[in-house]
Amino acid sequence: MEKPLRILVIVNLPWDDRLGAVRIWMQLAKQWAKAGHTVEKFCLSDAFPNPTSSAARYAWRQAVFPSRAARFVRSYAQELDVIDCLIGTLPFPKKSLRFAGLLVGRSIGLYLTYADFIRSSRQRWQGQRRGKVLGRILYSFTSWLLKRSADRALAHCDWFNLPNEDEKSALNERCPGAKIIVQPYGLSDAERAAFLKTAEPVLARLAGKEICFLGMWSVRKGSRDWPEIVRAIWDSVPGARFAFLGTMTDEKTVLSDLGVSPRESIRCVRTYDPKDLPQLVAGCAVGLFPSYIEGFGISVIEQLAAGIPTIAYDVPGPRQIFASARSEFLVSSGNAAAMAQRAVEILQMNESQYASLSETSRRIASTFRWEQIAADTIDQYVAALAQMRPLNQRNETEAVSA
Repeated sequence: MEKPLRILVIVNLPWDDRLGAVRIWMQLAKQWAKAGHTVEKFCLSDAFPNPTSSAARYAWRQAVFPSRAARFVRSYAQELDVIDCLIGTLPFPKKSLRFAGLLVGRSIGLYLTYADFIRSSRQRWQGQRRGKVLGRILYSFTSWLLKRSADRALAHCDWFNLPNEDEKSALNERCPGAKIIVQPYGLSDAERAAFLKTAEPVLARLAGKEICFLGMWSVRKGSRDWPEIVRAIWDSVPGARFAFLGTMTDEKTVLSDLGVSPRESIRCVRTYDPKDLPQLVAGCAVGLFPSYIEGFGISVIEQLAAGIPTIAYDVPGPRQIFASARSEFLVSSGNAAAMAQRAVEILQMNESQYASLSETSRRIASTFRWEQIAADTIDQYVAALAQMRPLNQRNETEAVSA
């Protein structure tokens, strides 16, 4: 291995593996450290060590996080080779940060495309919960500040690390000539082994008829489509069961949105430790993922690793995951009826058919390994640093001559 890199990762969220976005950096940091690199982090809980349950205070913390991150970087800039940060968390020129290494802006869902979805969703689903007036004002102001920081950051990053090709196209439109790496997300070999070990036999899963969804209960993740999906599946498979895992909201809200009363056939889990997920999905037969916009969709990989055939909307992220098997696993975006029909088809498969599709699912998941992704990313960063050195040396020579 060449000289180990000194890497700082920056994200404006608590360092908590229950947060899907943060898990990306946690897994990369773990793999990079195992490979001999030095990895430090600066996150929201470093900037503000005391937890808060106040939405207003949390929003204020996110708004001022970039200035605290910049102060931290200035203290250690000379010791760093690479800064891998969420786009918008370090919206300052490298000169002002006293940093001469590689500044990488990472997307975990490009804010440009997410903003487009938010605008369109308000027109499509006008009855969304809006909260109190003061809360709406605070949310709007915080969103504006975060977007301004992200816009400014685009001009200062050396490279961008994006999870899918659609985001690359969107960023190229905004910043022609931007240097972009496209790297997926994945699971570690140990995580994949845990899903494989825990999964129940094919016949048991088919007999249980349980359908799972992993993710926050939100309009973006398809909460408005689930009532149609559930009704359509129950019309064809009355004994079907549903598991909504990691909703980040209470069961009462989920059941209310579905328009059903509490019943044994619906299981809701607000939050879970990622280590418990293999057991939570062990008996599930089908995964559904009606998300309208994703950076990647790591929860899809998790279900596939458990051998659970998972049907998703044909959107960025899942489109990248299922590039080689789109017809089997993707339906057009917003087509809840097609998603429900595909779920029914899988539930009604015989043992051999289901086992084959389950094995295909595992095979797809096995191509997304954190071990390989982390190594490939380091290779890209080393190459980028090598390209920068002649330029830095030239700038230093010109400065001395002047």
